[in-house]
Amino acid sequence: MSEESAESGGAELPAVRRGRIVEFIESMRQASVHEIAEQFEVSADTVRRDLIELHKDGHVSRTRGGAIANSVITSPDRELRIRQQLQEPEKKHIGALTATLIPHGAVIAFNGGTTTLAVARSLTDHRDLTIATNNLSIPFDVPTHAVRNLYIFGGDVRFSSQVTVGQASFPDLGDPGAVHFDIAVIGVGGITHEGFSVSNLGEASMMRHLIKRSSRIVVVADSTKFNRPQFALVAPLSAAHDLVTDGEPPAALRSIFDELGLTVHQARPPAARNVR
Repeated sequence: MSEESAESGGAELPAVRRGRIVEFIESMRQASVHEIAEQFEVSADTVRRDLIELHKDGHVSRTRGGAIANSVITSPDRELRIRQQLQEPEKKHIGALTATLIPHGAVIAFNGGTTTLAVARSLTDHRDLTIATNNLSIPFDVPTHAVRNLYIFGGDVRFSSQVTVGQASFPDLGDPGAVHFDIAVIGVGGITHEGFSVSNLGEASMMRHLIKRSSRIVVVADSTKFNRPQFALVAPLSAAHDLVTDGEPPAALRSIFDELGLTVHQARPPAARNVR
């Protein structure tokens, strides 16, 4: 008798258990390996194998130590804490590579999102940066020694994603104050042949302001965003100068990127060192 059959007394096939695991995760919104193992009276190793198969088949999304329900993933306003667990290693690599594109003393705009937050966290070797953002998490996570000035755009606060939504400008004697950025680091929810998109109209409008006022546009997005249209179109693909991602874009998109002259930077994990 296999380990899986023995654990369930031989009464439940793995496929049946996996279906019940999906239902359990949906009811909980997210669950840890320990919680699932306890619920179904199987080992943690069995749960991990189940989650690998369920993730591969698109039934749940694996995170470090557990899984998240698809209904949560597809919600436009899913909680920031949950979003930070998705593609976490990939976002760290994207953040580290994007940081190398930013020179010392640059004036940078960041929009909201967990991938742009990963970029801000990676600015450990930088100095004299001026940062303006609607991302309310960046002031707490950016290395303080890297920043000369930091500004937050005003507007309505979206608590679920910890951003403000409003004009990409600052008040100046009652009139909108004009600003200019050397680089805009833009995180998006979808990349298709039509362009870059997000789930919120107000956020899309703010991002267009950032793009118009920036000399160089660097879009950051993990590879799950390819061929995934979102509700609000931000800008055509031609608006970006660079795209930093973790994988090779689909062939059709890659062809468009090459035709437009958009530089694709692929973030890879550091090569493992030889252990002697």
